[in-house]
Amino acid sequence: MSPTVSIERWRTAQSAELGFWKNMEFHELVRACAEKAEFWSQIEPERITDLLAGKDVLEIGCGPLGVSVVSFSGFGSATRRLVKADPLPALSVHETRPAREAWGARFFEWIEELARQGEYVHVAGEDLTFESCFDTVITYNVLDHVRAPVTILENAKRALRPGGSLVVGVDCLSTVGRLRFEWITRRLHRGTILVDAHPHTFRPRDVIAMIEHAGLRLKAVHGLPGPLAGFAGRHVRPAFIAVR
Repeated sequence: MSPTVSIERWRTAQSAELGFWKNMEFHELVRACAEKAEFWSQIEPERITDLLAGKDVLEIGCGPLGVSVVSFSGFGSATRRLVKADPLPALSVHETRPAREAWGARFFEWIEELARQGEYVHVAGEDLTFESCFDTVITYNVLDHVRAPVTILENAKRALRPGGSLVVGVDCLSTVGRLRFEWITRRLHRGTILVDAHPHTFRPRDVIAMIEHAGLRLKAVHGLPGPLAGFAGRHVRPAFIAVR
């Protein structure tokens, strides 16, 4: 089970996150968008429809730009309600480094349009107090950046109505990859965003264990690597789907 890190360690991670969003390169912003679309490509279209269309949706950890992963599902405007929570204050794309590229003006307008979808709530996932008011809760590329992953999953469960669904997307390492990160990367690359922004690392089975510990029932996992890749392969970002 992933431990809770200190407030000081979490603040270091949040500072690294804010620094990334403000100072990222143009290609990194494009890649962040492409990865959100790629995430949904792992899931059957019919299941995405069931999760989002006409539903009340909460996204925990949307990033300070306020661009929801839901916007890349094909149902950004089809949800009944979309609430986006993040511990960082909202940041306009025009306050970021890529916005210096005048030739990308139309792209930045599109990002701002996506940011306006739904309601942005400035709050950490560990401090959410929603009670049984959402059909679907999503946390994408979040759990390895936070203070208390299990607390966030427990808050996600509490926010769901009975029978509601949780969708988790998080970077997962192989067994060898996780050992390498924890014992080598954390030492050799201390002080870099790679280490500072990631207080936690997971294997797929760690994520499943946290979901079940939070009292949710795992329904499906999409994008899991095979046994060999799971032992010594590259990192992946599976889609874990659970129900309350």
